[in-house]
Amino acid sequence: MRLRVLAPLLMGGAYAAICPALAEASRAITFQEARSEAVRHGPAVVLATRRLGVAQAQVDVAGALTNPTVTVTTARQTARIGASVALPVPVFGQRSRAVGAAEAEAQSARLDVAATAVEARFAATAAWLDLWEAQERARLLRQAAGEAARVAGIAQERFGTGAGPEVDVVRTRADGVRAEVEAAGAEAMIIAAAARLTTTLGLAEGSGVRAAGGPGFVVSPVDMPALRDGISQAPLLRRDAADIAAAAARLRVEQRLRWPIVSFLLTVNQGDPTLPGTDVIGGVSLDAPVLNLRGGAIARARAEEAVAQATWEADTARVRNEVTDAAARAEAAGARARALATQVLPALETARQMTEEGYRDGRVDLLRLIEAQRTVLEARLTNAEAQASWQRAIADLERAAGVVWGTADAR
Repeated sequence: MRLRVLAPLLMGGAYAAICPALAEASRAITFQEARSEAVRHGPAVVLATRRLGVAQAQVDVAGALTNPTVTVTTARQTARIGASVALPVPVFGQRSRAVGAAEAEAQSARLDVAATAVEARFAATAAWLDLWEAQERARLLRQAAGEAARVAGIAQERFGTGAGPEVDVVRTRADGVRAEVEAAGAEAMIIAAAARLTTTLGLAEGSGVRAAGGPGFVVSPVDMPALRDGISQAPLLRRDAADIAAAAARLRVEQRLRWPIVSFLLTVNQGDPTLPGTDVIGGVSLDAPVLNLRGGAIARARAEEAVAQATWEADTARVRNEVTDAAARAEAAGARARALATQVLPALETARQMTEEGYRDGRVDLLRLIEAQRTVLEARLTNAEAQASWQRAIADLERAAGVVWGTADAR
């Protein structure tokens, strides 16, 4: 029985000893630093940048001319040496269409990097807020454990002087064990949240991080008309528009490829006993678009253009709805967070302090004090959750509108 009581205390003590050591070994990252790091080095952004390099190289590939074909022949009864050169030349604009399509795809890839950066910034913001909330929850629960220990000391003191019953000592001791276990569990969750932030920032495996400072979004009124008017400039929608342009360019390439490629031919025959000298033959050849009019390729390109157009329309409608939704949630979450921080929590803190003083003087029983402590703890945790939810709602609005919201670190 004694082991069962001591085990939670030992576990809480172990976490209490480990977490400060982890905090000292971890890298402190502020709200703004996490967001900037994700935009520069986030795995998704790095991958999108690599894709951009491929797309830019494709422009040179599309503009490359076909090498000439050189043929050398010999004959027993005619020319001893025959040499011919065939040079395909896309005289009907096939090359310029291909280069234009490659440039359009490179522009789409360039805008995809910007759209990916928006998602990376949002992911880092959410992960940092998760870590901050986990740290704040652990701090508050550790604070509550200290307050429980103080009340246990008061109960022991009152029992020692004969002013309080022994049941208060037993009850406060059990409450202290519960508080230690809750604090230990919350401290363990910090490690999980830190791992998620590490992944989001693209840091090396095993890199310890901790949230430094507080959530950084600057609170300002939401200008809905301006946000809705600027939706078309959101990186996601600009990328979608570039995808439409790239699909249209690919369609023009397929249509132009129905035109023949002209090959200029030059043949030189030397040493032909039937001729008085060297013979030079010139000509032109071209493929006849009879068996393949590229109908399937053109239909596919046209379908891809339709898909790109439908994607832009769907994303536009979704972004408009998400901006409205996120703005409403941000306003509601902000009102809740302000009320908890400025009105509810201060009043409950005062009530708890008064109840503790009343218990110390013997005017209030223990159960009322424990209830007041739990009420304050729940209010503190709710306040931390409300602050994080408020910041998450602003992050959702920032992501949906494709803007960069002001932060305290950036001022």
